[in-house]
Parts: sequence; structure tokens; C-alpha cells
Amino acid sequence: MSGLHARDINLDSIYIRSGSRYYDRLLEKKVEAYQAAHSQFVDRNVIFACWGDGFTLLYAKELPELNIIYSFNRTARRCRELFRLTGTITAFKNSASGKYLFVKRILAGADMVPRGETLVLNCGTRQITKIEPAYPFIDFSLAPGGDTILYESKEGIVEYFPETGVKRLEIRRREYASVATPGAPTIAYLSPNRKKTVVVSGSGGSYRSKIISRAGSLSLPGITSASEIHWIDNNLLVYRMGDAGNYSVNLYDTNARKSTLLTGNSLNTNIQFSVFPKLVAFLKDQVIHIYDARKKETVNTGLEGEDVSFSPDGNRFASLYLKKLFITGVATVSKKNAALTKLARQIQELYRVCLDSSGDLANEYSPEYIRKKIAVYRKMSD
Repeated sequence: MSGLHARDINLDSIYIRSGSRYYDRLLEKKVEAYQAAHSQFVDRNVIFACWGDGFTLLYAKELPELNIIYSFNRTARRCRELFRLTGTITAFKNSASGKYLFVKRILAGADMVPRGETLVLNCGTRQITKIEPAYPFIDFSLAPGGDTILYESKEGIVEYFPETGVKRLEIRRREYASVATPGAPTIAYLSPNRKKTVVVSGSGGSYRSKIISRAGSLSLPGITSASEIHWIDNNLLVYRMGDAGNYSVNLYDTNARKSTLLTGNSLNTNIQFSVFPKLVAFLKDQVIHIYDARKKETVNTGLEGEDVSFSPDGNRFASLYLKKLFITGVATVSKKNAALTKLARQIQELYRVCLDSSGDLANEYSPEYIRKKIAVYRKMSD
């Protein structure tokens, strides 16, 4: 199924003809699901979003030749403009306190050759600082519990402190040289207590990785994304495995060296983790699922979207669907289960009749895509 994309805002537009009588109805039903869940609509043309604190969302809105970064107070329902950036934003992460945003963007150079930049945005002072990494896509990680980030320099992995501008060497290059891939970024992820580090290097679905600790090092099996990896606690990791159109979400116990799959055979996974509520969000064929690491339970929300971010108390999550930004209550998804299940049956039926209508299919991969969508909605409505 090589024609499937690992991540796309609207896969329906790739596999169903836009002129199909079912296409618009599918999109309408999926937006209707957010309405059924009593989700709060925030804005449109949004490309990234994350929680700044329990009341505030930070998000980037994409306009022609311009990106505007806003702060949105969910109780007052008011937006405040923070920054204006040119170029194409490719990564958008906030620090633990919400004080800083770390942004990757691509700019066209003087010779029209694209170049990458890493920016540190101070949301309080609105100061913008450019730092060392110039790779066009994400090549850094957030350090646990603070306002610092980790990225690779010539000496190795350094921790950068925006408050002072200080860089501190955390891991020397020789310690991870066996997995470093020439021409590709190397990203390090520290466990919460900083006693273990996962180092991942590669690109295009081909990665090498290892776990470094005082006890030595060991390989991390099957990882296929340098960004979809998170420490849940000091021993447990969640990350993506598999290849295009057949991804899985893997829990890995670094002590027992044992894996547990949360889901498999998915078009995309888009794994996100929120530290304080210990909630993992992932996609099963674009439908948002929530795994509670404390209860060890998974909930199918019945909502499509991506880039899920939970509020610090875990009561709400932000998500994007068709570049529309929504805030949804976790408890409300359960309370409105009957309405969401009814919509899941309707969406399932629309996909089924579309599958039987060859004139509505966009390409040779469309039947397999639609069968996957029917299966994920069937599980919701069973």
C-alpha cells in the first residue's frame, strides 16, 4: 500500500474524488462529530497547537506568505497575537512552563535554496532568538520538566537554556556514534529522572537507535520515527513501529525489554504524550484514541484529527481537523458516546456505499483505504 501517506490532514481528499457525492458528506459528518462532543471551536487555518497552561492554547495560523502565532484563553474566548513569522513552519513545541515556544521553519535563501532555522520564542517578552540547528525539520527534543531543549552540536548532544543562552554538553558524540546517520539529524530523549537517554538517528522511515544508561546501552527494536517517541515514565517508552500504511504504536519496557502493542496496521499514528496527566494520544486510521497510562485503558473518541495536546489537568484536549482547531472535554466524549456512535454508523455507511461506487474512487489504493476506514468506524459502532 505504498500510495498511502503516513500523515496528511485530509486523506479522504487523496482517495475519494472531490466531486464525489459522498466526499462532502463525509467531511460534514466528521465535523458534526465534534459538535456532538460539544467541542469548542477556536480558529481555522491552524497548522500547529499546544497548551501553554490550563487556560491557554498557543497555536500557529497559516496565511498566505505569513504565519501568526496566537495565545487563546479558553475561558474568556479571546485571542492575543504573539508573533508573526514568514516561511514554512515544520515543528512547534512549547516548554514545560509554557514560557517558550521552539519552532522550526524553512526559508528560501538568497539563491532560492531552502534553509532551515530553529527559533526560540519567548511568549512573555515576545523576543525571538535564533539558535544553532539548521536542519529544516524537527531535530530537537524537550528536556524533562523545564524550559530547555536538547539538540545535536559538533561536540554531541547539548542542552540549551533560553533564559541564559548557555549550552551544556550532555552526551559526547562518541557515545552514540554507532547509530549516527550522516546527513540526518540525531535526536536525544531524556527519561524524566535523566538516568536513561534514547538516541535516534535517520530519516525517511529508516532509523537507528539505542538506549544509553549508566548500566550500558541497548538497541531499541523497530523504531520508524525520530519524532513519535516519548518517555511515559523512567522505564516505559511509547513509539511508532512499522512502515507506510501499516504503522503500530508500541509500548516498550526498557527494564523487562518487553513490547506491548496499543494498536497496529494503522495508516498513521501521530503519537503525542502529555506529561502531567500521563495520557498518550494516537491515531488509528486517523481516528483519535486516548491511552491512559495510569489506568492502562484505551478510549476510541470517534473523532478524526491530529496533533492532540492535553491540558495539564488532563480534562481537555486540543486537536486539528481540516486545519480547524477544537478543544474537547475528555469526559464529554464518554457522556456523548451514544451520539458519537450513531455518527460512526453513518460515516461507516457512507464509506461502504462509496466503496461500491467505482466512479467515486480516486486511485488504485482507494479500496484498501476505504476498507480501513470502514473497519475503524465499525469498531466504534459495534
